[in-house]
Amino acid sequence: MLFFCLGLVPPSLLAAASDWDCQRSTDDKEWVCVTKNSKPDGGTSPPAKEETISRPTPREPVPAAKPERPPRIAEQKSAHPPIQKMPPKSVAAAKPPGWNCRPGESGKDWDCSLVGPDPKGLAHVVSEEKEKIENWAETTTITEEDEQRFRNLTALLSADPWAQACAGKSESAPMTEFLLTPLDKLAREKEPLDIRSDYAEMVDDEMATFIGTAELTRADQKLWGDFVTHNTVSETLNARGNVIYQEKGLTFASDTGFLELDTNRGVLRNAQFILETIPARGTSRLTHFDSSTLSRYEKFTYTTCPPGDTDWMLHARNVKINKETGRGSAKHAWLEFKGVPFLYTPYMSFPVDDRRQSGFLTPTFGNTKVGGFDFSLPYYFNLAPNYDATFTPRMLTRRGVLLRGEFRYLTEMTRGTVLAEYMPKDDVRGDSRGQFGFLNDTRFTENLFSRVDAHYVTDDRYLNELGNPLRIVDRRHIRSYGQLNYVGSNYSISTLADYYQTIDPTIPPAGRPYYRLPQVTFNYGQAIGNTGLVFNGLSAFANFRHTGGKVTGQRLNLIPRISYPWRGAAGFVVPSLSLQHTQYWLQDQVPGVNDSLSRTAPIFSVDSGLFFEREFEVAETPLIHTLEPRLFYLYIPDKNQKDLPIFDTGEYDFSFYQLFRENRFTSADRLGDANQITLALTSRLIDQASGMERLRASIGEIFYFDDQDVTLSNTAPTNRGKSNLVGEVYSRLTNTWSVRSGGQWNPEGGTIDRGQIALQYDDRDNHLLNLAYRFRRDQNNIDTIRLDMTDVSFRLPFAKGWNAIGRWQYSLLDQVTLESFLGIERETCCWRFSLIGRHYINDIRTQTDGGNVANNEVFFQLELKGLTRFGRQVDRFLQRSISGYRLEDD
Repeated sequence: MLFFCLGLVPPSLLAAASDWDCQRSTDDKEWVCVTKNSKPDGGTSPPAKEETISRPTPREPVPAAKPERPPRIAEQKSAHPPIQKMPPKSVAAAKPPGWNCRPGESGKDWDCSLVGPDPKGLAHVVSEEKEKIENWAETTTITEEDEQRFRNLTALLSADPWAQACAGKSESAPMTEFLLTPLDKLAREKEPLDIRSDYAEMVDDEMATFIGTAELTRADQKLWGDFVTHNTVSETLNARGNVIYQEKGLTFASDTGFLELDTNRGVLRNAQFILETIPARGTSRLTHFDSSTLSRYEKFTYTTCPPGDTDWMLHARNVKINKETGRGSAKHAWLEFKGVPFLYTPYMSFPVDDRRQSGFLTPTFGNTKVGGFDFSLPYYFNLAPNYDATFTPRMLTRRGVLLRGEFRYLTEMTRGTVLAEYMPKDDVRGDSRGQFGFLNDTRFTENLFSRVDAHYVTDDRYLNELGNPLRIVDRRHIRSYGQLNYVGSNYSISTLADYYQTIDPTIPPAGRPYYRLPQVTFNYGQAIGNTGLVFNGLSAFANFRHTGGKVTGQRLNLIPRISYPWRGAAGFVVPSLSLQHTQYWLQDQVPGVNDSLSRTAPIFSVDSGLFFEREFEVAETPLIHTLEPRLFYLYIPDKNQKDLPIFDTGEYDFSFYQLFRENRFTSADRLGDANQITLALTSRLIDQASGMERLRASIGEIFYFDDQDVTLSNTAPTNRGKSNLVGEVYSRLTNTWSVRSGGQWNPEGGTIDRGQIALQYDDRDNHLLNLAYRFRRDQNNIDTIRLDMTDVSFRLPFAKGWNAIGRWQYSLLDQVTLESFLGIERETCCWRFSLIGRHYINDIRTQTDGGNVANNEVFFQLELKGLTRFGRQVDRFLQRSISGYRLEDD
């Protein structure tokens, strides 16, 4: 075999072989060679030393005579942006110095390349481990030799893409970055091939040989190699020895390469590739380019982890990628995480660009006390460019099978979603359950648009027991509504119809909200000539219905308003005069009460304020200090409104901004009487360099000249000379620490009626700490609830790459934990794992049902960045639960 191989090499290689005396080892797996006692320079060498090597090491081929200027097959350069030149010599560091040889494909010759200076016949030892690594054809994972090539390739890029991605300074590019545009395809067909090398030789004007850092360029394609041949007749390229091939979006390093220029067909052996824009990398032991759009890979490995890190890898025996269809497929594929295979599939199909494709989506799973183990496997239907559907069977071990369907559509005028869920039989409740949702937005013209948002659930406990895919916030009432709006230059018209489904069993039928079928609102605003006066008008008609046997009827509310706003750099004054008329036509009225009722009252107010500011420095930081006094006067006469119904009116929660409202009630059923003046003061410290508000403090109080007699039914009148003293403070102590506090002092009782304080740490990298305390006494307002609770939440690092996640919300009033969860999160450059255990109170259960029932759940999420995500979506949960948490898109 040795002599047969030597017979195929040129005489220059035979000269090198003559310096060796080699024999097969006893196990016939390697060569045992010794050098002869002669040195290339004619000197005497030391005594021969026996070395164990894998195969003979030949001398370097004798290059052709070097011309004055390397010949170029074509002088014309590509019009495309230049690709970063990557000299292949540095890639050679992936191999040990000296000659590195492998058996050729036929097994009858040697494929050799030189790394560093010629050893001139001196041997180097190839260990058994190295021999295993060099047997690349049988390798199904990323080896140390591959890692060395990746490190060297990365060093040759303009910037390390993983360093930028891990630092959060870059974003993944869409897969369209790798698609050939029509201009790219035309350039490959039209542009000539440009070749440069250290040495060149042409035989019969047909076969060109290039030795020593050969570089070939055509349009977006580039090829480097130690030894390259170009057949000008067949338009083929052969390269070996530190081969690098680069095209749009991809860079390969390989042992050998072959390319047909006319057909874009080619073969790379033992290839390592980098996708710089994702970033990602992988290996393919045999790569076929069947065309400019179709490629095949054997013994394929892929990861987004940086070189030296193989925490997760996707392996496949065969992979095919079709850029034209945007689809890829893999046979015998498996995922490996931390060296443990955990997901295998004999066949998988996947998209390779941002075109939508039908197929299975990532499954989700978790475990709760109410539902048991929860597993979902969505299937996506790409029905048309403008509509699609998703069908999701869901299995809950304690309850049964739940089927979910979602349909989305998009046209030039409208977009929407239809969602339905159905459980044929709940094993716990013994009956069928489900929900329905419909959301539609339509823009008929630039000025005319509509929205429909409708929801329905089969029972009160559905959302708490089986989930909330519609993201309904209110757990007492589910609102459905439709709205049609028209916006003109100085007016707008809005039509609204809504309905409430009550899902809180503690609310009796009489306590459920009214719904409007319909309500029409007209707003108008116009300056009156050049007088400085502004006219505003509000007209609203509503038809109120109810299912609990209460009074129903229609309401017309008219509010014309004239104001004279004056605003300047030093302050503002805005006097205004309004007249509010409200008319009712009632049905099912209480006997003895008129069916037609009305109320008319004027509203007069003056809002004014001043701005004072000065500049100064603190610790060489230039600041602006402001003082902003504000005075607001309001007069509304007292009108008897006890007989008027209450359809949709409540009382505003009292806060600093409530000091400047004209009506303390939320809608037209009550108009609060007022003869009062508000005094308030706000002061700010503003960083001149950044514009950041370092400190804001506000304080204010209402002084009543007359008692307030108008209240909601079943509440007592408020008779006192002044309101609570309201104060708020916000301070951005540093770029990461802030504090917010507020409180209300009752001057009559000498008590604090309301208070809160919150301290937050936020480094803008989702490392958060929130400490909050809230307190509220019983109020006359029936919409307020007594409160005394603490709330602590955090996402903080405790080691490199490790975060602790948690929340504890505790009611001091009831001495019960309302919600708590604790978890850990491990995040690296290419993956993230989250594990969270949660305990919370189901607050809609009543004492007759056995009291509030605590629910426990454990869920986790494994995200392989750049590939997929397994488990429940932790990010959405953390966004709802931890103040300041931001999603990646935010």
